[in-house]
Amino acid sequence: MKHLPKHLRPRWRYLAVRLEGGPERGLARGTFQRECWFAAQNLVGDVGSAELDLTVVDFDYVGGGGYAVVRARRGEVDRARAVVACVDTVDGSDLGVRVAGVSGTVRACREKFL
Repeated sequence: MKHLPKHLRPRWRYLAVRLEGGPERGLARGTFQRECWFAAQNLVGDVGSAELDLTVVDFDYVGGGGYAVVRARRGEVDRARAVVACVDTVDGSDLGVRVAGVSGTVRACREKFL
């Protein structure tokens, strides 16, 4: 199967997300990914969450704080910021989520905002 030409590939933006509070025992990437999907489904519905295509690309959390890099489609950054901001609890613990910035590459996202 051939690859899509560059002008037909999906364009992505990366959200730098700071995490504060949360469970002291730690937080897994998959758990945070699931909470983002649930928040997207509740806020924008099934079709909207499919258009956002949120994915947690990079994740680091040590009891009390950490960061995540969340990928979203290029035209959907505003809705993606709203969805990520709606995540407030994980595993029954309160979690502070703040979007630090948006970038076009993962590398630039890490260097500028995290």
